[in-house]
Amino acid sequence: MKRTALLAPSFVIALVLAACGEVATDPADPFPPRPYTIDVTRVEPCSGLDAEQRERLSLQHGSESLAQGGTSRACTWPSTDGVGYTFQTLELDAGAAIGADPTSTLVTVAGFGAVQSSPPAQGTGLPFCQVVLDVADDASLRAQLQVSPLAAEADRRTVEATCEQLHTVAAQMLENLRVQQGQ
Repeated sequence: MKRTALLAPSFVIALVLAACGEVATDPADPFPPRPYTIDVTRVEPCSGLDAEQRERLSLQHGSESLAQGGTSRACTWPSTDGVGYTFQTLELDAGAAIGADPTSTLVTVAGFGAVQSSPPAQGTGLPFCQVVLDVADDASLRAQLQVSPLAAEADRRTVEATCEQLHTVAAQMLENLRVQQGQ
């Protein structure tokens, strides 16, 4: 009888601990849970923005290209007002971007964890911002915004405002992809 009485509480404690273990998140994962998953193999980067959004942002038609030795597809939209956007698929976990640049920080964009970096643009030193978005296991999306010398008041633009603008546009891109993939 004593053995049965001791086993019952031990069994309950074991069940509680097991249940707690299932609820806990992986401490090595720096990102919050994704609001949904995006299949990057089905992403056409130039479909990240629709015609109305491109017009509102003064963007020209996007130009699609292969990047990173052909493992990545990208779309670049130059604008008539001196800023340009790029949207790219990556076949690697967003966590790989952590610490890849001294300016790297963890942020959240439209509910997705992301790694933001904002080194000065090569050649001009003007504001540049990119976010590598955690949209799937072992895959990610990268959105970039670069200010060119042609931008109005280019020398007064800040990294903070550039990154804020990128977050807004990246959220639109993610929503467009969510709809396209039937999420």
